[in-house]
Amino acid sequence: MNPLEDDLKQVRVELAAAELEAQRLEAQIAALLAKEATLEGLIVKAPELNVQGMTKAEAIVAALSQSSEPMTLGQIADAVTTAGSILKPDGASVYLDGLLKMGKVVRVKRGLYRAA
Repeated sequence: MNPLEDDLKQVRVELAAAELEAQRLEAQIAALLAKEATLEGLIVKAPELNVQGMTKAEAIVAALSQSSEPMTLGQIADAVTTAGSILKPDGASVYLDGLLKMGKVVRVKRGLYRAA
């Protein structure tokens, strides 16, 4: 066999391997782009909670209303405190009892709450 034919055969083998690798990388890139788009869609920037002039009970309902997911006592307290009204989880618990009785808040399951 001619040495040039051997070289051509080797180039074709390498080309096939490179094309296969390119297809694998294209699939990996497509998967990463889809994952990126999904994650971007899940990250929803909620409007900043403004509790100025609200009672703590109103602030709790506002925080729960703004959240797309049920919240724990700690998350509620953090959200209200970050918005400018200091609230500890124990305090949130006291307010939640009253809000549950008034029907303004719903207990999704033990330790998780959402606005009614």
